[in-house]
Amino acid sequence: MNKIKPDFLISFEKSGLTVTHSSMKKRSLGLVTSFTPEIFRCEYFTRIISGIIDALRNSDFDLRFIMVSEKEPPNPKTVLEDHSIEGLMFLTWTIHAEFLKATKQIQANIPIVLINDFTPDIQSHMVYCNNEEGTRKALQFLIGRGYRKIGMLQAPDSDSRDAQMRYKIYREMLTTAGLEFNPDYFRKCDYYFEEDGYLKMLDLIHHSPALPRAMFCFNDDIAIGVLRALREEKISCPEQVAIMGYDGLERGKYVVPALTTVRQPLELMGREMVKILIDTTEGNLKTPIHKEFHPDVVVRSSVA
Repeated sequence: MNKIKPDFLISFEKSGLTVTHSSMKKRSLGLVTSFTPEIFRCEYFTRIISGIIDALRNSDFDLRFIMVSEKEPPNPKTVLEDHSIEGLMFLTWTIHAEFLKATKQIQANIPIVLINDFTPDIQSHMVYCNNEEGTRKALQFLIGRGYRKIGMLQAPDSDSRDAQMRYKIYREMLTTAGLEFNPDYFRKCDYYFEEDGYLKMLDLIHHSPALPRAMFCFNDDIAIGVLRALREEKISCPEQVAIMGYDGLERGKYVVPALTTVRQPLELMGREMVKILIDTTEGNLKTPIHKEFHPDVVVRSSVA
């Protein structure tokens, strides 16, 4: 009986997790992630990681996960020495600036690629989806369908430029359309998961004098939690409250009703991070590039 060898082997070391090709490649790229549950729990992250791993299949590199604490970021010198890597990808936001600056001070020429939370003046490669465009498309879609009482479930925004931007555009577009911002229809979640959307929507249902006709949710996970809250409270979607998600997660196809959303090409973005990093290590890219992707609205049943 022939044994099938896996393309990649996963191992845990004291200094991190390594995804190594079965051919035992000797060159390594690092993926810096926060040591928090959402990295492997949230489809947003796993789809980006899937794209990264897929892009490495036919390369000379393996992948080393570098798990760092947001509360106590490690010394970049220790990270670089422990992992013997030729380039870094960042899949986290709250430690971008601090860790990036410190890393460049230690090893000025190491190529680095960031993803999302776009900042025009950052001196590093960046792959990002134009989420300003996506937010406008989402709200234009709801307003165009005739919704006038539009609420929002926001994510934590102290460290996320994308979250700050989405709230700003939400307020701007309501004003432009001549619609009132009603604070009764707004909640800020404590985190990014289904449970957060579920609990905040229950709070809105039980404490607001009236319900909004539509809710714009920061991401699909929150939106799926909202759908559960509506179902438990016997509130029909979209007949009474329409729900708009964001990210375009696969799970959104299979909830009831199927989730209307804004889709980011997450796997493609992950593959592009690897391409940029390898091109830089091979000397084909000399200056930082900002690679932009464009989101699109996926129309399903949660919006009438």
